[in-house]
Amino acid sequence: MFSYKSRYCVAAAMAAMAALTGHVEARDIDLQSIGYFQFSPLPPSLVSQTDTLLLSDSPEYVGPVGGTLSAGTINGNGRIYFYHVNEMDLPHKIAIVLENQTAYPTSVHVMRQLKSVATPDYFAAGRDLSRKDLEQPLNESRDARPLYSLSIPPQGRQLIFSDLENTPVNRDALFTGIVDIKTEGPIFARVMMLPMGMDPVDASHWVKNLPIDEIQLRGTYTGAKRNMEVTTPFDTSLGGAFVEIGNDREDTFINGVDEMQNKAFVRDRGNYGVSYTLKIPTKGNEPFRLYFNPLGGPYSGSFTVKTLHQQGARRGQTDTRTYHIGGADGISALGEGTILDSRLLGNYNAGDLLTLNFMPAGASNLPIRFLLIPESLANPQKHQTIAVNVPKDVKDILGNPTQGGTQIPVGPVGGKDGDKGSVDTKKSTVESPAKRAEVIAHEETKKLSDKAVADVKKEAQLKKAKDEKEALARKKAEEARLAAEKAEMLRKAAEAKHAEIERKMAEKAEAERKAEEARKAEAARKAEMARIEAARKAEADRLEAARKAEEARLAAEAKRLEEERRIEAARIEAARKAEEERKAAEAKARFEAQRAAEKAALEAKKAEEERLAAEARARLEAQRKAEQEALEARRAEEARKAAEARIEAARKAEQARLEAEARRAEEARKAEAARLEAQRRAEQERLEAARRAEEARIAAEAKGAEEVRRAEEARRIEEARRAEEARKAEAARIAAEARKAEQERLAAERAEAERQAAEARRLAEERYKAQLEAERKAEAARQQALAQAEIERKAKERAEAIQRVRDQQESARRRAELARQQLEAERKAAQASKRTPSFSELDDIHGDTSNVTIPNAVSIDELTKPRPTASQNTRRREQRQPQLSPNQQYVQINPVANEPQQDQMPYTPQNEQQNDEENPPRLYPLG
Repeated sequence: MFSYKSRYCVAAAMAAMAALTGHVEARDIDLQSIGYFQFSPLPPSLVSQTDTLLLSDSPEYVGPVGGTLSAGTINGNGRIYFYHVNEMDLPHKIAIVLENQTAYPTSVHVMRQLKSVATPDYFAAGRDLSRKDLEQPLNESRDARPLYSLSIPPQGRQLIFSDLENTPVNRDALFTGIVDIKTEGPIFARVMMLPMGMDPVDASHWVKNLPIDEIQLRGTYTGAKRNMEVTTPFDTSLGGAFVEIGNDREDTFINGVDEMQNKAFVRDRGNYGVSYTLKIPTKGNEPFRLYFNPLGGPYSGSFTVKTLHQQGARRGQTDTRTYHIGGADGISALGEGTILDSRLLGNYNAGDLLTLNFMPAGASNLPIRFLLIPESLANPQKHQTIAVNVPKDVKDILGNPTQGGTQIPVGPVGGKDGDKGSVDTKKSTVESPAKRAEVIAHEETKKLSDKAVADVKKEAQLKKAKDEKEALARKKAEEARLAAEKAEMLRKAAEAKHAEIERKMAEKAEAERKAEEARKAEAARKAEMARIEAARKAEADRLEAARKAEEARLAAEAKRLEEERRIEAARIEAARKAEEERKAAEAKARFEAQRAAEKAALEAKKAEEERLAAEARARLEAQRKAEQEALEARRAEEARKAAEARIEAARKAEQARLEAEARRAEEARKAEAARLEAQRRAEQERLEAARRAEEARIAAEAKGAEEVRRAEEARRIEEARRAEEARKAEAARIAAEARKAEQERLAAERAEAERQAAEARRLAEERYKAQLEAERKAEAARQQALAQAEIERKAKERAEAIQRVRDQQESARRRAELARQQLEAERKAAQASKRTPSFSELDDIHGDTSNVTIPNAVSIDELTKPRPTASQNTRRREQRQPQLSPNQQYVQINPVANEPQQDQMPYTPQNEQQNDEENPPRLYPLG
């Protein structure tokens, strides 16, 4: 708790109540009226930035399909921060899979897991994760125990943060979270958005990498933890100051690479996912307030302020309070459309060392400012001094002599306590306006001093009661703190016990899972070996079956050719036999012919002439036929021999073709077997080369990672050296600026004192002028009273004139009534004559009637309506009524009495008002 002072106890008590309840104190402050734009900057310096950050934020809006959102390598301490919106119709989940791409097993320790609510309210999701980050801080001690650990075999993959499996992200909902891990070797992490129920480890082998969006935030960065410090202490005597974070000037954005885009350069604009530790030292003599002020736009998140007291009774003690902006305080976010919004983050004493812890909240905007405002500047009741020129012989209320131009406390200028302060001016003489002004100023200061002394006495009387109340409040606060600490200890013990049980159960489940995974891996390995052996056997069987089929084909082809050769030989043999039968038939025919010829010759002997002639004819005919048959026989023999030669040549050619085909088939079989063997050997060589290349790549990556680590270490050392040089240069510059500012402040104070003295003199002169003006106004009031008396006299005369006009109107009314009665009597007499007169006669009836002129009547209200006074008469001079002597008598005459009767409009109150405004009544003297 804070140490209290009497004049600030109420504000401190309200701040303590706000801290105990965990809400930001709702207190308004007009930043512009207290010189917000003249506050001094307190630039923070970078002390260190460590750990790897894998940021998954691009694409922020995921759709129309899921996939791998971000991926990168973590070696050592690292953080995975994801921030995504589901734009798909069905609910999806976030999955984080770690892969060991090395040739050795690697252990991973999960230190912390946080997730926000999945909601379409982006500020609510970012605010929820910011709150949980501070409520469940990361234990960075050496003996910190992880939530659970796992060992990933070479080329193996495992799922972490399994709670995400049961967290659906509906359409248009934002979901964000953090995983802090510690690895014993390089681990490749993937962040994916997958449909509910899909196996993440299996999906990590085949899901597509989603392209980065135009914001380009995803990537692997160095600097998940950033320590910063303000090197120049805040001095409460120098006015308001501010510390600005996230402006990419003093607080630069971290750079990284996107390993999904061949290590393209990326930048975390906003340092989202980075945990800040900011230290602000202070000095001075008065308390101050700490405000949060968003500059970049709406902001909704949480901050923890740790205070180390370095002065007073609580020196060496610390206080820790957490403040939440947005949500519980009735607003969604602070800083919508303005840079002047602020929230109070507590009251503190000069000399306190403030340490702020926070992480830029998702969906919120940067930069932000922390304002440090002295209580005298933030409190509208602060006291000021004015300088007045006091003669040397004048004493103050305590009887002490004064000096010319001495500054005397008179309370807040223009405030309700403007009567404080006193100066004895009895010895002064008033001989001139300047002296008179000084006397007035001395009287004012005397009144102010009297009231100040009374206030001091009253404050002294109330101090004891306030001290008792403060002691009681401190006692109650201490009791509440002890009770809270006891409850916190009990809660931590219960949480530790529960965590130990969960850890053991997790270790058991992890061991069972590892055994099951090892068994599955062994079964998968055996199945793979069996599959490879079966594939090899199947390939050998296929080759053997192909060889046998080829041999069967060749045998069938040879058998077919042999069958064709045999058929051709049978055909040739049948042709030969047919030719032999033909020759035998021809020979038999020749024999039969010869025998018939001989018989005929014997028979012809009987008739010599006939026989000789017949024989000659027969011989000639036989000779011709024999020659023809011999020619045909020679031709048939030649054709037979040619056919036999052709058939033999065809047989030999077919046999040669079959032998060539058999040789070609054998050569093709041998070539196919050689090709398959060469392909098998090439595949084995390729696999061996790929394995060697993979081992070489892994070794090269390990070497490259080591070189990168060394280069990064050298870069960090160089950056630290440059930062130290910049810090020293900035400290020298700030010291020079502080000296210059102090000189300017002193000059400004002197100028302000002179201005206040001139202001006091001006006030005295204004009071003197005001007195003269009051006298002048009194004289004007007396003249106005005389004018009013004259107006009342004229009003009385006007009332008398109105009464006379009223009498005349009454007389005219009686005359009109008599005329009406006379006309009525004449009308009745005419009706009694029982004849209807003509129109001309009717007109003649009134020929002798006396012409009675009735003046235009004026209402009493119109006559008694007040007329404008001299100050109210705004008519031009030519429109005003003429001034007449008092001894004349007036009568009101209608100026349109002699106009034709048909031009007159019906009388209404509106006509009266218009007539009075446009044509005021004119007064004419009688006679």
